[in-house]
Amino acid sequence: MGELLLRKALACRHRIEKIRSALPSDPIQILADERLEAFIAFNIFLLVQDSIDLAAHLTAARGLDVPGSHRETFEALAKANLISRETSSAMGQMAALRNRVAHGYGDLDPVRLVREAPTGLGVVAKFLDELAAVLSQP
Repeated sequence: MGELLLRKALACRHRIEKIRSALPSDPIQILADERLEAFIAFNIFLLVQDSIDLAAHLTAARGLDVPGSHRETFEALAKANLISRETSSAMGQMAALRNRVAHGYGDLDPVRLVREAPTGLGVVAKFLDELAAVLSQP
C-alpha cells in the first residue's frame, strides 16, 4: 500500500477508536451533552470523508472509471474486486450519512446516530480490512 494510502488508512483506524471511546453506553445520554453530540457527528463526518479520499486515491491509482459520486467510488472498487459488493453498498450508505452531517439534509437524530454508530464504524473497519487484504497481495 502506498504511503499516502497507508497514512489515510491509519488515520481512519485511529478515528474509529476515537469515536468508539466517546460513545455513551446509553444512546439517550447524548441528548444531555451537545458538545459530545457535535464531537461524534463531526468525527463520523471526518472518518467517512477520509474513507472516501482513500477510495478516490485508490480508484485513480488503479486507473478505474472516474466516478460521478462518492457512492460510485465505492462501486468502482467493488467492480475491480478490491472490496465486496456488500461493503460497497454499506460504504455508499455511510457516504450518504456524511452528506447529511455536512449539509444538514434533514435533522439528524442524535440518539439514532449514537445507537447505529457501532454498526457504521464496523462497516468502515471492514472496508479497511478488505483493502488491506487485497493490497497486501503481491
